[in-house]
Amino acid sequence: MAHLGLIYGILGGFAALISAGAWAFSSILFRKLGDEISPLGMNLGKCVIGTLYLGVVVFFVGIAPVSSRAFLFLGASGLLGIACGDTFFFKALIYLGPRLTLLLETLGPAVTIILAVIFLRERPSPLAWTGILLTLGGISWVLWEDLSKEKNGKDRIAGIKYAILFLLCNSIGIILAKIGVAAVPTLQATFIRLFWGLIGLSVWGYATGQIKKWLVPFNNRGLLKFIFFAAFVAIFGGFWLSLLALKYIDVSIATILSSTTPLFILPMSAFILKEKISMHKIIGAVVAVAGVVLVFLG
Repeated sequence: MAHLGLIYGILGGFAALISAGAWAFSSILFRKLGDEISPLGMNLGKCVIGTLYLGVVVFFVGIAPVSSRAFLFLGASGLLGIACGDTFFFKALIYLGPRLTLLLETLGPAVTIILAVIFLRERPSPLAWTGILLTLGGISWVLWEDLSKEKNGKDRIAGIKYAILFLLCNSIGIILAKIGVAAVPTLQATFIRLFWGLIGLSVWGYATGQIKKWLVPFNNRGLLKFIFFAAFVAIFGGFWLSLLALKYIDVSIATILSSTTPLFILPMSAFILKEKISMHKIIGAVVAVAGVVLVFLG
């Protein structure tokens, strides 16, 4: 039984790390879409396409019974984390760019861990706490170098506001998802979260009369193909694997491993965007990776 727990722990840890890489890649993709599509339009498009993807997979894999409690917790998580949180994330992404948005996002794990300790009674070991602090410090070090280079003051204030709203919605959404996914298959749980996010965005769009405006850019076939690809990366690489991690390991550990997204941004920026990686960033990455190792050991 102990061996099984260890296997699940390793599986959850690697799921969180791969999820971080997927979020890094999808952030670059969605930032490019941000020049053509509004944040709410991007979020709605991602939810529609993601629901279709997952609906097909769940249909073939099979549908398990879901308690009303789990359904409500996953639904509330979808409304807060996806309908609200992801919209704020896309807005911050447009105002601040990927690096600054991800820098502010490093505060998210701290908020989530505090909530997990208070509401879920999680108690990370001293070694895990050391790893958590090292990882957060390394990630912040990696991204801090770019802080003074991005965007003007007005954009920065607006972006920071949206980033903070995203952090709050996302952290509460993660806690709710942890409770909801406990007795539900992860693919099905991801579908429920995304479906609720889609409902929330659709209701908001109809209530404000903006839903047609959000969807106009999708008449462009080339753009539609691009968002199908971006949504695939975000749904199966980001959402599903992050829920898989939450199912098998503590929220505090899953969150800190998932927050390593900026470390994946570095090689992607070097190979895809041809950016030069400074020694400053390499040192920060090494510190953060050391922290990840301690989290695993803890």
